[in-house]
Amino acid sequence: MNTIKLNKISQDLYDLFLSLHTKIIDPNEMMKNFTIPPSHVKVILYLRHNGTSSISQIAKSLIISKPNMTPIIDRLIDKNIVKRSYDPNDRRIINIELTDKGHQFIKNKEKKIKNSLQKKISSLQEEDLEILNNHITSMTNIILKIK
Repeated sequence: MNTIKLNKISQDLYDLFLSLHTKIIDPNEMMKNFTIPPSHVKVILYLRHNGTSSISQIAKSLIISKPNMTPIIDRLIDKNIVKRSYDPNDRRIINIELTDKGHQFIKNKEKKIKNSLQKKISSLQEEDLEILNNHITSMTNIILKIK
């Protein structure tokens, strides 16, 4: 692939990321919707998207040390958001999964965030909304191909 094209696309994606961050998705604003620390939210979102996972998998994916994972998991268990279970094939492996309360918790938070996003884009004209919708769909399809 052409290096100049790769550089331009990289720059455009970076600019898009910054624009999304400042105009649409302010992480600080989103975190206000959560009553728990960001590290806990990351674990919940990871489990929501990846399903039942070992503590090691979660720690590695989220770049959280294993010793720091224990108190995070313990607090989420205390709140009945996740539960532990042993791998039936290897009892040394402890799996973590969302409880029904955990699924409902994240579903409610996602609804609030989606409502906020909807409010932000509601000022756009119908034509702009249609273009945005088409581009988001196309970009999502392309981004999912990235390894």
